[in-house]
Amino acid sequence: MNRPTQLSLGLAAATLLLAGCQSVAVRPEGELPPPLVVATPAKVGVVVTPETRNYTHKESRASVDYEADLGEAHKHLVEQIFKAEFTDAHMFESVDAARLEPGLLAIFEPRIEQFSFASARETGGTYCAVTIRYQIAVFAPNGEPVDTLTLTGYGSGPAPKIGNGEEELAIAAFAAMRDAAAKFLTQFPTLDIAKPLLASQALKPTVQPLPGSAEAVAATVEMSIETVPINDEPVAQTASTSSPAPASSPAPAPSVPPVPSPSQSQMAPENPATSP
Repeated sequence: MNRPTQLSLGLAAATLLLAGCQSVAVRPEGELPPPLVVATPAKVGVVVTPETRNYTHKESRASVDYEADLGEAHKHLVEQIFKAEFTDAHMFESVDAARLEPGLLAIFEPRIEQFSFASARETGGTYCAVTIRYQIAVFAPNGEPVDTLTLTGYGSGPAPKIGNGEEELAIAAFAAMRDAAAKFLTQFPTLDIAKPLLASQALKPTVQPLPGSAEAVAATVEMSIETVPINDEPVAQTASTSSPAPASSPAPAPSVPPVPSPSQSQMAPENPATSP
């Protein structure tokens, strides 16, 4: 075999190798519109740990490596939400740092619990979708736990006309973040946990149930997690685009809505809410 032939075969092999190892980097960006809410008259601490600020979801499907870098967008969104929801919100990197701040009435630590998506290929080429599940740990001013709030954001984006779908999945991811933000902004004031803060009173630590009691057993029951994006109203490519079929997903969605344990408050309804 002569040298030109060897070089041609080597280039062909390299091309096939590269074609089989595609990568998709998802980095949601955007700004929330000014929320039309009345701020709760309370000084609160908001914790975004370095781990959360650097949150990245990685997985591979059909020889494609996906990497969703959500940390910076999460930090920016959290700051916007809490500064709109409360009259005085201060950012911290840990609960220990927050509890040293004088005058706080509560401390919140929002965390990304789960990220899942359906690509345009999995939805039949009509749209892509993203689900982001959040947990918000709530603490008293001294850093002792009060409650855990859960909510889920849903978002969709157009199917890519060109490229690997990075931009479209980023659109869907930010839409999911906006959906979660809308749910928190509109539903938090209606929760029992918000009542002391609405009266400018500090939250009190939760009394822990006795070991072995029915309350203690109920508090340890895990909530079912919805791993598949719900078929939200997709972003249409054209005015003539018809309604898509349900997304083909890597895992089945639960047939019943999640049931929160008595020590947890669930904010998100099963159907997607309209973003602000």
